[in-house]
Amino acid sequence: MSDTTRRALLGAGLLLGAGTLSGCGGPPDSICLEGDQPVESGARLSLPSLGAETHLRKEPQLGLLGLAVSPDGARVAAHEWWHRQALSESETAGTTIWDTATEEIVARFDDTMTGAIVWHPHEDLIATAGELAIHLARPDGEVLWTLGGHEESDSRRSRVIRDLAFSPDGDQLASLSTDGTIRLWSLAGGTCATQPVLRVSYGTPMALAYSRDGSQIAVAVQGRGAEHWDARTGERATALEGCSQDAVGIAADDQGRFVLGIAEEARLQSASPDSGCGRDVESGIPVPEYLAVGPDGRLAVSGGESEALEIWSAGLAGHERIDLPKSVPDIGAPGELGRTAWAPDGTLYAVTRWWGVIKWDGQEWSPLEIP
Repeated sequence: MSDTTRRALLGAGLLLGAGTLSGCGGPPDSICLEGDQPVESGARLSLPSLGAETHLRKEPQLGLLGLAVSPDGARVAAHEWWHRQALSESETAGTTIWDTATEEIVARFDDTMTGAIVWHPHEDLIATAGELAIHLARPDGEVLWTLGGHEESDSRRSRVIRDLAFSPDGDQLASLSTDGTIRLWSLAGGTCATQPVLRVSYGTPMALAYSRDGSQIAVAVQGRGAEHWDARTGERATALEGCSQDAVGIAADDQGRFVLGIAEEARLQSASPDSGCGRDVESGIPVPEYLAVGPDGRLAVSGGESEALEIWSAGLAGHERIDLPKSVPDIGAPGELGRTAWAPDGTLYAVTRWWGVIKWDGQEWSPLEIP
């Protein structure tokens, strides 16, 4: 991997020293706590050399890991970075929700969440992640459950919950941390129950996805390639054979396959639990870590400090590159793109470092209200 690619990964959320768990014994148990409750945590680490996420700037800034659109497409959620509150630039730090029709902010929660976000596929609930804790909350900010168990950062390793996913039926939530675990919770019937903790063999877990039928969970693992498990039993399945060892992104397509983002040489690769990894195609995104499949099967690809994204047709048959404007009057430059998310009508939303949430309607970009 080139030095440029390594720096891009660091700036996009892969922190130095994060990786699989080491030491004796298994990972700690998961927990379900009713309501908004604290989860044991350590002091915040100061790592000024690891990119713009740690710089205290007075401009609007959102975390690049978190973005989700409601199932009806009416709202979009992202995370306002904690330092804006520390600098008295904002009264809140954490989850922000926009109305997609008016493009205005409709809710702001002071929950200090900065990681992944996912909207429940059938109910008006969102799951939001910080370094340790996950909130299952209503969009008005009421926290129904606090979920925990992931390991905290220490002096040697900085850990973050990089990804969240609901199963297609909404009865299970999966979380992925750079502590090397995938944690499962059963949320059927409005209750919360812990399920098996899955452990990555080695390497750094970067992203997860459920299969379209919800039976499997697959994980992109940098230094390993891809692994997958039975989502119902937690049993490890055979590795996805023939995949690159540098997987940083993953998504499930509408044909029962997974698509992997490969950092090495910037490629995309299709994969199937039955037939292993197949053909790969070159991508213009230097670190294709954020993959999102739309309602019509198109795939959005972003990441690696790029100020552009690619939209691929189903089956990776072809693509178009969409660049961000260099600058907008009174707003300035957008900065790099982070995670993307599709609305049911095919509108594509993305989070950028300095503009916040923006949308692509097929013709042009437009920023939503800036926090």
